Amino acid sequence: MEVMRICPNCHEENPDRAKFCLNCAQPLSEAALGPRETRKTVTVLFADVSGSTGIGEKLDPESLRRVMGGYFEKMRAVIERHGGTVEKFIGDAVMAVFGIPVLHDDDALRAVRAAIEMKAALNLYNQELQPERGVSIAVRTGINSGEVVAGIGDTGHTLVTGDPVNVAARFEQTAGPDEVLIGEETYRLVHDAVEVVPLGSIAVKGKSEPVSAFKLIRVISGVEGFTRHFDSPMIGRENEKGLLTQAYERVRRESTSHLFTVLGSVGVGKSRLVSEFLTAVAAEAMVLQGRCLNYGEGITFYPVAEVVKKAAGIVDEDSAREILTKLAALMPDDDARDVVAERLAQMMGVIEATASAEEIAWSVRKLLEALAHVRPVVVLFDDIHWGEPTFLDLAEQLADWSRDAPILLVCTAREELLDKRPGWGGGKMNATSILLEPLTVNECGVLIANLLGQAGLATDVTDRIGATAEGNPLFVEQMVSMLIDEGEIARDGDTWIAVGDLNKIALPPTVQALIAARVDRLPSQERGIIERAAIVGTVFYRDAIAELSPEDERSRVGTWLMALVRKEL
Repeated sequence: MEVMRICPNCHEENPDRAKFCLNCAQPLSEAALGPRETRKTVTVLFADVSGSTGIGEKLDPESLRRVMGGYFEKMRAVIERHGGTVEKFIGDAVMAVFGIPVLHDDDALRAVRAAIEMKAALNLYNQELQPERGVSIAVRTGINSGEVVAGIGDTGHTLVTGDPVNVAARFEQTAGPDEVLIGEETYRLVHDAVEVVPLGSIAVKGKSEPVSAFKLIRVISGVEGFTRHFDSPMIGRENEKGLLTQAYERVRRESTSHLFTVLGSVGVGKSRLVSEFLTAVAAEAMVLQGRCLNYGEGITFYPVAEVVKKAAGIVDEDSAREILTKLAALMPDDDARDVVAERLAQMMGVIEATASAEEIAWSVRKLLEALAHVRPVVVLFDDIHWGEPTFLDLAEQLADWSRDAPILLVCTAREELLDKRPGWGGGKMNATSILLEPLTVNECGVLIANLLGQAGLATDVTDRIGATAEGNPLFVEQMVSMLIDEGEIARDGDTWIAVGDLNKIALPPTVQALIAARVDRLPSQERGIIERAAIVGTVFYRDAIAELSPEDERSRVGTWLMALVRKEL
């Protein structure tokens, strides 16, 4: 995210808090600055009713108003459930933005999920309308991602402008009834989670060149927009894997519990490390996995419910009675058996919930202990930085109170976990936390060679990719993939050669989304520090940042800088 203001002298954009215009060097007083504008990369969704004139002919004005009012409210509910913001209603059209007011690294995925769910909600609405009113509604939807400028208009509402808005509107106009068209940038951000039909380059009004479009068929449930492919060998994590293995061996040998947390920035290799470890112990231990979701309904115990379903072999088609039977079958035949099964079913939303959070935690612990008496249990909770406080309490209670049973709890999290839970794992005799560091330059070189099938690539190009990615394995993979897709590097016999100009390698959209979302979620003071540091460059002096800061904030610049260093920003 970049906050900009306009210089009243030369009309150039300047970062917020700048004291002098970077273009004409004129002083920028607070009173002279133009309105605040925020530049962000967001995803825009347009949905418009197809054939609304025909509907209007069949209904009187009052009935039409009620029908369209119901339509708008149902669309708004779906959009907001996925974290989007309805910017405005234009006639029969809905314009929504994903990334305003706060960016998320999966805004594009949220938008396409919302589009599919909007169609489903409209189908249900039509089942009411057809028998009652004799009409049904079909919508055309266009989705596009890119950089926009968001500012506050005269009405006090946020106004989003930019080419992505215009293209999204043109996609909507081009789409057929009940069709969803998405742009190339959106597709890059969600390609692993969607099924599409490429439409090639299509001409849209107002664009001098045709633009690429894709017809969205479906969104694959539970799949990330872009997923890691663990085809090449793991690089540089042998020591960390050894620590995990040692923790497991102690748990197995002493029949005790242990909490092992793997911390690290997005893409640094947490999932890969844990995947390698789980593969190694899967033949001996029962491995159960659950992931924390970053938005949605009923997410507090979602990761625990995933673990319980996996352990009991529960599928979506099971009835409440079948689920209770499967849960009870996992427990020893004692007085607690039916109580545990009932409380776990309540946690999963199968039957009416009456159990407290403490009772649910006790039931989960009893289940895991019963499983661990048969063979060691390894439970993986992914992305616990998204976890609700009640879930985090439950996870710590499992580690604190599990007795006489080999249970290893493995948690992965970004460093943000320590902002919301500074004492995570602290003070426990049976807890370990490690921070994954970026790969070294040499390790990045090995990773790139593996990704390219051991074919050679010029050392200066390899070093440039590693330096731009700053040792992050995911960023390396995404950059190599982008360079191949865009024809910047190409295979020439047994080697890869640079075809384009690689002096300045751009970050792929997927990487930009991840970084921008992290910056956007920072407290305002820390975000301001990053913006001022960006004026100076990648290397800067603390005094320079203090000089660019308001006087009342200068004494705390050092504290905020250290917080950003700890977050690896």
